[in-house]
Amino acid sequence: MIKLILGALSSIFLIVSITIIYYWRDIQYDPSSLDLLSYFIVLPLVLSLILLSPYLIYQAYHAYKLRKQQQAIALLEQQSNKEIPEANEKVENVKCLNLHIFSSSAFSAFGENEAIIDEMKNFKSPELDHSLTNGDGLPVLSYRITALDNVLEQQNDEEEMEEKQERLQRILALIQHQLEQQSEILLQVAEHLKQSAFFYDSELAYQYRMHTAWNNLDFSVSDPTSNEEKGELQVEQIPRLNRLNIHILLSDSLLHVWNEHFSEKMLLNFMQSLGIISQHMHIEHYFINQQSSYENWLNLLKKISTQSHEVSLMINVDSEIDQEWLDEKIWLSDHYLATEFASSWCVAAQDLKINDAEPIKSLKIAFNVHDLAACLDQAVPHHAEYTQHEQPFVLVLNDATDIRVIKQTNQIFAPILIETYHLLYTQQNFGHTQSLAKIFSFMLGVHMPKDLIAMVHSIDQVSTHAIFQAVAGSNKFEK
Repeated sequence: MIKLILGALSSIFLIVSITIIYYWRDIQYDPSSLDLLSYFIVLPLVLSLILLSPYLIYQAYHAYKLRKQQQAIALLEQQSNKEIPEANEKVENVKCLNLHIFSSSAFSAFGENEAIIDEMKNFKSPELDHSLTNGDGLPVLSYRITALDNVLEQQNDEEEMEEKQERLQRILALIQHQLEQQSEILLQVAEHLKQSAFFYDSELAYQYRMHTAWNNLDFSVSDPTSNEEKGELQVEQIPRLNRLNIHILLSDSLLHVWNEHFSEKMLLNFMQSLGIISQHMHIEHYFINQQSSYENWLNLLKKISTQSHEVSLMINVDSEIDQEWLDEKIWLSDHYLATEFASSWCVAAQDLKINDAEPIKSLKIAFNVHDLAACLDQAVPHHAEYTQHEQPFVLVLNDATDIRVIKQTNQIFAPILIETYHLLYTQQNFGHTQSLAKIFSFMLGVHMPKDLIAMVHSIDQVSTHAIFQAVAGSNKFEK
């Protein structure tokens, strides 16, 4: 830049000097010392400044931008240096919760339990439903549980069922079905609650003495030196069990139409028929929307993992097989695909024991996972063996037709050699009935092949991973 300025100044000085000298000679002008200073010094400088001003302005602006960029880079480096220890803290702060699943059941148009997984692998398509029609009166496709129709036909004789919408009838029938599927483990829970009450709580023990399921027995604390008499039950010290929590998960579209009182009455009657008194039960309904379903589900599992003296029965049910409901939705989509499904778990914190029951699967959920390989090395030391199989063992709860989902999922699993064929996308198997679809798919992890681990992932929470593993012992409560 200095050479350019000096060159321009020299050139202008020569041109101006030659021009002035020849001009003064032609007019025979006798210049004074002030004229010499003005025309040979000041004028070349002014002309040079005028000619070079655009270039000087550009250079000044460029230097200003460069200085700003350098300041921004320096600021980013400072922030980066601060974030490195924060990132290290995040990696170290991986949080895990552990649960034991004592019984599991799933029911949908694909079948029950493992059959559902098999049909998902085979990409089963919906079937023509002659009981549901579109605006033109033509049958539509649906995922209807046909076995449920026979149950409802038998219940239609009851007046209280006839007054309900078809959708509500089907959901109630699905809840009843799941209760029956869980009855075996619930009998074990009832026995444990009864023994716990007689050992730890005299007031509840009196309630059990009055209960019709147990009032023919005489309860007393076990004495190893005494002989048991007929009709007398000796109660030994057992791990404390305070309560059975019943969680009913429903779609938020049922919020204003669901009769919680009727539902609670049905649940209480069923549990009391198994010998569980109402004081040992806590029933809670959840009305969940699609956007927050996965987050709500994980929060509920976190809560259960902290309840060291309580066992939980979780029933997740939804059905949109209803002509009135379909008529409302058909305005939004001509190809609305209705579905119905139900699933249930008997689940508890890892350190809780239920009578003689053995858990069928253990569930570990890891949060804030930034290094999946390290997480799996700790949770499943021989996880590399499972990638040698071509069978899918990772349930992805999102849409397989979404390019963003596929790209992000591959980025997460490719470094640990989990290929595309190891992934089973589930969202498309539930049509437009999506409020509880992620929860149902998550619960299906229990029914993945026993010789493989099962993982569950959703891009709704990319740093969260769930791992199902078999537990040594009995699996007689897996329905």
